[in-house]
Amino acid sequence: MATPSPDLATVISLLVSLLAISLMSVLFGRKTSGTNMANINYARGLVISLYVISWSFTTMAAVLTSTNVGNIVSCTLSIFVCLSLYAASKIIIYMFLIEKVYVVSSVTTTRKDTMLYRINILLLTPYTIILVLMVLNRVAVLDENDQCFIGLRPLASITLILYDIFISSWLTILFIRPLMSTTSVLQGPSKGKLRQVARRTLIGSVIAMILSSSNVFTLVYYRGYEDSVLCLLSCTLDVTLNACTVHWVTSRARVAHPAEKASRGVPNHNANNATSTEKQAAPTDTHISVTVESYTENF
Repeated sequence: MATPSPDLATVISLLVSLLAISLMSVLFGRKTSGTNMANINYARGLVISLYVISWSFTTMAAVLTSTNVGNIVSCTLSIFVCLSLYAASKIIIYMFLIEKVYVVSSVTTTRKDTMLYRINILLLTPYTIILVLMVLNRVAVLDENDQCFIGLRPLASITLILYDIFISSWLTILFIRPLMSTTSVLQGPSKGKLRQVARRTLIGSVIAMILSSSNVFTLVYYRGYEDSVLCLLSCTLDVTLNACTVHWVTSRARVAHPAEKASRGVPNHNANNATSTEKQAAPTDTHISVTVESYTENF
């Protein structure tokens, strides 16, 4: 029997996956170039882990897209790859945003002594229940034409999208609050870098919420029976664009230094003190020492 020719959707999905694989490889290389892997801190570790998981997902998606026609094993693996790697990428993004909230709101205290940080970590625990719901309500079937359809039944997909909207909205509010407050740790002439971190992460949080919500909305629309090629394509775009957003958030934002202000004729008598204060504004966690610089440099 002749092997069926791939349709246009399959070809587009494979091209997108190959592009995403190349892009993740480039981003990973840029973030780790010249870096001693043994000295990677918690924040950088989350970013690099996101690249690795995104690369793994897009690679598996490319393989499964090209093999799931008339293949129930490949079809079943497609939904499990989505549930495992896609869910892992979401957890890492949530943890990354929680870490950013900690940096811009409680940078002078340890994580374990910060009530807000502990609450945010606690808010991630319902995802375990949601993951169980997704596994129990997964769909992976072949139709009469041997086309693979995967997805989640409404109970799991609706629960997932409600949780995603809630946690993303909550974290977004936590970034808006210190930016609007006149008494937050972000205020003051020496806190330009922290304000840039907060603004960029706020934008990144909104983008992540829009991407993920749009992706899960498609599952709700198809009531859990979506063409596997389209499902893997949308998930590939989701994880890749989220990884690119995190890359942009963690890239250095240009902030005028006191010396630059002085060269433009702007008086700054406390430049040395302000710079020293900013560099010392770091958490004192004995296990993970993270300075403000590590969240704003283009590593």
